[in-house]
Amino acid sequence: MGFLKRVKGLFAKPEVAAQAWPGPAEIDELLAYLPLLYPGGGAIRTSEVHGDNPWPVYVPVVTDFFAVLARDCWQDLGYSIEAGHVVRDDPARLDHADLAQLRSQLTYCCRGERFCDGHWRAMIEQGHVLRILQRLEQLR
Repeated sequence: MGFLKRVKGLFAKPEVAAQAWPGPAEIDELLAYLPLLYPGGGAIRTSEVHGDNPWPVYVPVVTDFFAVLARDCWQDLGYSIEAGHVVRDDPARLDHADLAQLRSQLTYCCRGERFCDGHWRAMIEQGHVLRILQRLEQLR
């Protein structure tokens, strides 16, 4: 499957996303990426270098994961980039996060690549996605 097909849907339809929420099946689908992104507890190598291309070329499991996050049920249209930075910098804030807060953080992780090349890599390799998925697993 090509890159564009894997990330299709990164732009959610506002009228749908505001109403859609992840159910047990969507949560389980997302949690299935936990051992794929963090086998043995450590992060995978998320991207590859191709020639003199300065932008990350993500491995398929990473683009597949973020394509799932781009679905309407995971999109928080009211998320705050600043709030995302605060939680990223103080991971203990995730310890008591509810589904709405996790959804907001996942939106922050997903959309950040639009503004900063390598954001997806940083979110996975620095463990932010790991902590979010672990908290989601607790809530499940």
